[in-house]
Amino acid sequence: MTIGGWFLFGIIAICILIIALFIAWYWFDEKGGPVPWIVSIGIAIALCIGVFVGMNAYYNNTESGKRALKSQESNFNSGIERTVTIYDVNGKVIKQYEGKFDVEYDDDRILFDDENGKRHVVYYTTGTVAIDEK
Repeated sequence: MTIGGWFLFGIIAICILIIALFIAWYWFDEKGGPVPWIVSIGIAIALCIGVFVGMNAYYNNTESGKRALKSQESNFNSGIERTVTIYDVNGKVIKQYEGKFDVEYDDDRILFDDENGKRHVVYYTTGTVAIDEK
């Protein structure tokens, strides 16, 4: 899971446990005995495990989850081994960059810093940019 996924899981798990403790406390006052505590905490733990399994399945079995993991990997490892090839409108290669870097993009440009620390800003409104992961 991503760090954001772990943070979300932690918040959900804490909320589930707080609700379980409140229910057990209320039930304990009504009926007495240790059984309500054990049952409510057991159900809370089972719910937390279910949330964990569901979130883990999301990050490992959906394409958006895999993209999130790949983005986090790129951020923590200073990029991914890639090849950026810039073509003009006729398909001729203008420039090609290879190395380990992270790529940002918006509506009309691609931004990346190469391994030598040089920043490259490529405006692709009049050509094509292909980014391939090695």
